Amino acid sequence: MRQPKEPNQEDCCNSGCNPCIFDVYAKHIKLYKKFLEHGENFSEPVVENAISQLEYSAFVVADNINLCESHTLLTFKKKVEDDKKLKWRPGQHFLFKFNDQNNGCTRAYTPVNVKARMSDGNFDFAIIIKRYENGLVSNFLSCLNKGDETLWRGPYGSYEITENKFSRIIMLAQGTGIAPFMSIIEEILNNEENMTKILLLYCSHSIDTILFRDELYKFKSFWNFSYDVFVSNISDKFVKYKYQEPIKNIKLTNEILDQYKPLPQKDQFLLCGSQKFMENYKLWLLGKNIAQEDIILF
Repeated sequence: MRQPKEPNQEDCCNSGCNPCIFDVYAKHIKLYKKFLEHGENFSEPVVENAISQLEYSAFVVADNINLCESHTLLTFKKKVEDDKKLKWRPGQHFLFKFNDQNNGCTRAYTPVNVKARMSDGNFDFAIIIKRYENGLVSNFLSCLNKGDETLWRGPYGSYEITENKFSRIIMLAQGTGIAPFMSIIEEILNNEENMTKILLLYCSHSIDTILFRDELYKFKSFWNFSYDVFVSNISDKFVKYKYQEPIKNIKLTNEILDQYKPLPQKDQFLLCGSQKFMENYKLWLLGKNIAQEDIILF
């Protein structure tokens, strides 16, 4: 077992990751000390992963696909070909290291499962990026070309799916905030023993920016999944809707959320979007006597 490398302050993305890179380092230092004490008798299981929580691993761009005016899909594969598999749990994220002459920072991105929609599945993970007008990192990533090298570490995120613990999981997603929920939804729906119902309330700026539109529509065939998409700007009168596709030309509000009758102790709430979006609904749910531990922010 190698001694863990202590992270720098710039390695922290300052977005409230749980666990933080420094928490991960502290955990690995404890394991390393145990290893030094017990030597060959140290029995802590070591999980081989193609990505590390403490050190950056190189991945090259496999493809760069424009999804719409504001979103890009990037796929990546390992730079070094070996037997290690890339592993992560549903809802976890990776950290991308950005460096230029004047800036150094990290940004969190959730890997998404898109192999079913890709003709070429020769990649290890994919992310979706929303391009911001003055977004230094998002614009850098969206301009990457095939073969460009990038640095990543992870996975991070402490959310765990507990089978049948809640009657219902209500997910509130805004924009690319739907990314961590897709793998969680798939994990639950593919487990026939899990009777948990899932309700997704998804907010999008326009029809064009609805991510995973086809996948969500297919999920609708499961008895324990339902969803509504709230679009704040439907300007095209000729938009084609799928049969009984639940797209609403209205913004999600606290009053609308109340119509879904959130229940303390029986429902769990997963929130992902802008800080303002999450704080608004977290405060509202707390006011409805939802326990803080049952409100998870991504």
